[in-house]
Amino acid sequence: MVRWKIRASMDEIDLHEAYSGHPNVFSIKLHYSREFTKFPRRKYVKGKVKYIDLLYSDILCVHEIDEIMEELHQVEEDKLLYYHFIKPLSDLNVGSYTLASNSDINQLSTFVANNKLIDVYNVHGKTMLHTYFVSPNPSRVRIEEVVEPLV
Repeated sequence: MVRWKIRASMDEIDLHEAYSGHPNVFSIKLHYSREFTKFPRRKYVKGKVKYIDLLYSDILCVHEIDEIMEELHQVEEDKLLYYHFIKPLSDLNVGSYTLASNSDINQLSTFVANNKLIDVYNVHGKTMLHTYFVSPNPSRVRIEEVVEPLV
């Protein structure tokens, strides 16, 4: 299988044509080396952008994105890397999803067949986006203390 490739610009590549017949192959527009501004007018300021081609949604994992960051010399020993992706046709305020686990990769994969370019954002050290701190599957279980009378 072909390993992913990094390129500096979008050029004139038609990804839908290049990946036709391959519903699980896609590219990401990787925004890195900066941070988000605060909600509600959230932006990613002063960052860099690279395009990562030939990713396979059925075998992609977060460790592979870490490898891409290593190749871009963006890994710092004592700083965590946070990743977010933007749901196609959304924006940073309402369409941001965490990209930290296999279930997050599975969520991203649901968009790949119809969207061959996915925006992914990286933040070092800490993130201002709440998606890392909110459970994607909030529990409907309610825990109550039952006090029984002493006999």
